Amino acid sequence: MQRRKTRTRRPELSAALAVALCLAGCGSGSERRAAPQPKLPAPVASALASRSDEVAQALAGGDHCRALALAEQLQQETIAAINAGRVPRAFQEQLGSTVGDLVSRIQCVPASKPRDDGKHKGKHEKKHKGDD
Repeated sequence: MQRRKTRTRRPELSAALAVALCLAGCGSGSERRAAPQPKLPAPVASALASRSDEVAQALAGGDHCRALALAEQLQQETIAAINAGRVPRAFQEQLGSTVGDLVSRIQCVPASKPRDDGKHKGKHEKKHKGDD
């Protein structure tokens, strides 16, 4: 009877070993075959980063109107890159919303000009009329 047990165990052991090897092979193969993380192409990343730096410099210099114009340009370039398929799908939503948020946060308040209430205008006109 011992022979039967030995013979019975070998096929069971062989089957278990085969399953273990298959599972181990599947596990290691899937790690090797894992899709690489998407990357933003270097030219696109460089162009957008450069424009972003220009926005930051304008803000640091207190030129909010220039910063807003540059941020809007950055937004247009971002949308164009996404529409052209140069931005991987994994980044499109986050990149677009981040740039949109940047544009919405910049407030351009043009410098106010001194008010001309007309007081000086009348004085000059009288002098010119009297000279004629």
